[in-house]
Amino acid sequence: MSELDYKKEALNPKWWLIVNALGHTFIGVLLPLDPDNDNELMIAGVFLVITVYMLYAAFLTTGRAQARLAAVIAGPIWVWFAVCIALGLEITYTTDAATQSFDLADNVPPLIFWGMTALTGVLGWNMEDE
Repeated sequence: MSELDYKKEALNPKWWLIVNALGHTFIGVLLPLDPDNDNELMIAGVFLVITVYMLYAAFLTTGRAQARLAAVIAGPIWVWFAVCIALGLEITYTTDAATQSFDLADNVPPLIFWGMTALTGVLGWNMEDE
């Protein structure tokens, strides 16, 4: 039995895609969702499409294709978070906008998860397919 290479697995886009998809779905979309607010419900539906893309990339691709999808899906979202934080934007379609502002302190976890997903994708962009 071969020994698990933790460094290689930590830089595997598949694991970051899965962890990010789960966190994005439950913590980022469903947990704060007010199903009585039509705007939130519509936007949550669009956000859940991102989960489908991430799970597709994680389970139905490998190697270079998976890495490139991880970078292309997560990279722009990381940039979007960074721009929203820099501009100090707030989500105004919710009934509790105070808990959904884009300040750095509240958005470190999404920056880490989207950033690591994108980074592992960039690092594997030109990997040799197995």
